Amino acid sequence: MVGEDSFEAFIRRHLELRPKMRAVDVYKLLYQGVFGVGHLFNEDTRRRLEAEARTLCLDEHPEEPLIEEVSPDGSMVRINLRTYLRRGLPLSRLFTAMEVSAPAKGRAEEFLKAWGLFKELVSSGRLVFDNEEIEELGRDLEIEGCQPRHHSEAYRRAYAPAYRVVKREVLERMFNAEELGDSI
Repeated sequence: MVGEDSFEAFIRRHLELRPKMRAVDVYKLLYQGVFGVGHLFNEDTRRRLEAEARTLCLDEHPEEPLIEEVSPDGSMVRINLRTYLRRGLPLSRLFTAMEVSAPAKGRAEEFLKAWGLFKELVSSGRLVFDNEEIEELGRDLEIEGCQPRHHSEAYRRAYAPAYRVVKREVLERMFNAEELGDSI
């Protein structure tokens, strides 16, 4: 885990891109950074990726970077599908990167440590998020344990998220620098 200042900078980078983030969106970000894509990977994953790619309007959200770090240490990244498709990159390779990344197993302790650090930054006033929402997520964590969450409705409406999560090292092995540009 990175230090508190680096962790705060990581959250702030995401807030700069998506200022309508709520606490549940931070939860999802931290969850993805620890657990990756494994919880979503099954026999239907390729079909869902291809179906989603067909529905995307590639003119929307041109500001989205190709790659965003979803873990404070940068080991897990999000590939934004619209940007990926605008670059003409093949879905088959993205699927393979997901497949190779899927077996990575995160640890609940790692997620809980990151979530605790987020809560500390909010309680100290360094980050501003809804305390009631954080408390509700905390109660859910106590009852259900670490479970994936969906983005908030505000986040979905504002940003229409369309991405896949992969390990950075897998991405770097499967794509060359020209394909990724200055994203990596």
